[in-house]
Amino acid sequence: MITLLLLAGCDNNMSTLPEKSETKFHTEIGVLNKLISLPKDPITVKWKVNESRGSETGSLRALLKFKEEDQASIVNDSLSFDKEINDTVSAEIYEGWLTADAKAGLEATKEGERYTLNGVFSLQPDLFTKTELSPYVNGSITPLSGGYILVSLYSM
Repeated sequence: MITLLLLAGCDNNMSTLPEKSETKFHTEIGVLNKLISLPKDPITVKWKVNESRGSETGSLRALLKFKEEDQASIVNDSLSFDKEINDTVSAEIYEGWLTADAKAGLEATKEGERYTLNGVFSLQPDLFTKTELSPYVNGSITPLSGGYILVSLYSM
């Protein structure tokens, strides 16, 4: 009986723990290669997943740095969208994730909580969505400078 009371108390304490921070990101590949396909081996990674509570939607953001020749190969093998529109990224990504190398040469304009990347066009994410089990199959990739590619995927 005492054991049951202790376990019930532990369960109550568990529910009052703070939830995982939505701003936490990973800096190692870990399970990323199960969530997206990696057409080349990245030098560095920064990624996170946000899942909407109570629905089946979520998003995955990854900033991957490749050797410049690998980045060029990925960009050349990626399909363009029908319309070339300047890409936009959230202020969180632009200010908190992008390194000086990734921003080098970018012309960005802040508009509220988003940055417009002038002259940067997103590409279809097909090379990164060739996984069998991942729900993250919609979205785009954004080629940046310094070998960086921003992968923005979501599930529906």
